[in-house]
Amino acid sequence: MEYARYVVQPEDTIYKIAKAYNVEMSDIIHLNQLKHPDRIYPGQVLLLPTLETSGPMPGEIPEPNFTYAMWLYDVYAGKDSELSAVTTYLYQAVVLDRPEFDELLRPIAYDELRHLEQFGWALRFLGVDPRYGSFSKGHWVDWRARFLNYTTELCAILDYNMEDEARAVQHYTELAHKIPIPEIQAILTQIAADEERHYQCFAQAKQQFCGCALPEQALVSPQMPGVPGNIPVTPETPIPPAVGPGQGKG
Repeated sequence: MEYARYVVQPEDTIYKIAKAYNVEMSDIIHLNQLKHPDRIYPGQVLLLPTLETSGPMPGEIPEPNFTYAMWLYDVYAGKDSELSAVTTYLYQAVVLDRPEFDELLRPIAYDELRHLEQFGWALRFLGVDPRYGSFSKGHWVDWRARFLNYTTELCAILDYNMEDEARAVQHYTELAHKIPIPEIQAILTQIAADEERHYQCFAQAKQQFCGCALPEQALVSPQMPGVPGNIPVTPETPIPPAVGPGQGKG
């Protein structure tokens, strides 16, 4: 069966959508696993069973934008995402409860909050609702608090954060090559540079508090064509001072 992706419009109901596109209400409900079919909302993406048509249906998100959106949903509010990073770092700042760790973690959390907003606007640019969640095996999954790592031992926290930031640098750089939209490439490249800086901050903290050597070189993400190059971060880069919400430096 062929499917179309439909963006719910204001005042839409499952009945109205089914009647407009000559499909069964039960098919829409089953296909989208709607537990509360009376609670659809504008901007929501629904799959509709459809016959071959000569052109896109009104409200349908064309490819490749939907594929790009699925990739961005993962880093926006999936398991390993900016939303998870914001909440993880704020949780760590609270449980560690020392000024030096607060000064390390809160500015990075505010950076991740800015990234979350940037990805939200990118999703809107692609024509989808920036709702907190992602697609897993074709099905929507809301973001959940169980996605977080609740480790409370300092050195284990720093190891986890370094691994997470290193993966983010690589993943965002790869996405910047896969999504050929200059505005989104610029966002991804800048965020990759931020994550590289975060990695170095955590590495310095590990050296200071866990007695571990710094990595020999920075994680330098490749430069995207037409996008300003990243500023390399050296092991001597100081841990940033505490700043207020909205003032995190990129």
